[in-house]
Amino acid sequence: MNRYFLLILSLLLLISICHAAVQQIVKKPYQQTRYSIQNKSIKESSGLACSTRDEHLLWTHNDSGHMPIIYALSDTGKDLGTWFLDGLESIDWEDMDAFEYQGRHYLLVADSGDNYRLLWEHRINIIEEPVPGTERESRSALTPAWSVRYQFEDNLSYDVEAVAVDTLRNKIVLLSKRHKPTLIFELALKPASPEQLQTAIKTGELPQIVHPSALDFSSDGQLMSINTYRRIHRFSRVRDESTGRDKWRYQYSLKYNKMYQPEAMCLSRDNKNYYITSEKRFDLLKVRVTD
Repeated sequence: MNRYFLLILSLLLLISICHAAVQQIVKKPYQQTRYSIQNKSIKESSGLACSTRDEHLLWTHNDSGHMPIIYALSDTGKDLGTWFLDGLESIDWEDMDAFEYQGRHYLLVADSGDNYRLLWEHRINIIEEPVPGTERESRSALTPAWSVRYQFEDNLSYDVEAVAVDTLRNKIVLLSKRHKPTLIFELALKPASPEQLQTAIKTGELPQIVHPSALDFSSDGQLMSINTYRRIHRFSRVRDESTGRDKWRYQYSLKYNKMYQPEAMCLSRDNKNYYITSEKRFDLLKVRVTD
């Protein structure tokens, strides 16, 4: 009995050490600056995108219960305009992304939230990125370039609050929030038949991540960043020689100053700054990173 007890104790100790090692891979950012968001209509920022047009331009939207509107703001929180998305509903908008595709600049708006796992169909909307200052900004109407309606391959429903475009593979990546471990799903960025209901395919798991609230990829596609409350977890893309496929290797987590319910995050195109917004405060946090 003692031998088995010691064996079990050793295994538990090993698991504890491995878990602690992962948790201890924490780096502090070089500098953190907090700004006030000027546009007070941004009451529940739940998605954030760093523009691919302008390094000082950010995009955001509110959570469920608000109009289908996106907002432009500067990287210091200044109001740069408002756009209405024509013909869309905002059931539970949860994340946003900016990306380039076939030489054009786009924004992704993910209507992917489902806190109670009651919905069987979700929607990703793709719009061309507007240019603040050159178009009428007050309630300007935008029509989606295309939309992706989807369900999950296992016929279950998942709450997804972390969505981004992997431009190296032309895939939309989705992370489950309330499932352990966190599941990775993928969709084609632009399906051959976008009017048809698509299937989100499970491609992996992230045991290091709990309750992801935002996702972003670096512009070169080599870095994946995931926001969980008070930390950003960073993964690097590596080639799995045994399968010939890419996989994600955990680098470290970046701990930032406390914010109330930080639901949204994006990474600047030069990979030097993260921007984070609160869902209940008019705060924009800039986190500078040095490797």
